[in-house]
Amino acid sequence: MIQKGTYLFITDKSGVWWCNVFHLYKGFKKKFTKGGNFVKVSVRVLKTKNNVKKKSKFKSFIILTKNNQKKNDNSKWNFKLNSGVLLKKRLNMVSKELYGPTLSIIKRKKFNYSFSGIL
Repeated sequence: MIQKGTYLFITDKSGVWWCNVFHLYKGFKKKFTKGGNFVKVSVRVLKTKNNVKKKSKFKSFIILTKNNQKKNDNSKWNFKLNSGVLLKKRLNMVSKELYGPTLSIIKRKKFNYSFSGIL
């Protein structure tokens, strides 16, 4: 579960390590969100000097969460980090390359096909 103030690890090659969540979509009283949803983030830690600046704001798509995620066959997955992908306008990704696993529960085919491993 992800809420306001949570740090996300970014799994694309945009040069960003960590982002801070400051807005959740789908209602103004919403307190938590799960994997496969959108959030608004601000950049906090950068890897190297690049075009993305610190404190810039992006929309992000959540891929993995720390809490247990169930598949249809009742198997459970949990990961060590909350992770997401940075997006530009109209759901275009900031970087073209992605790394790390993702779950097949995510309904967006655009993101599933660009990842190397689908669990």
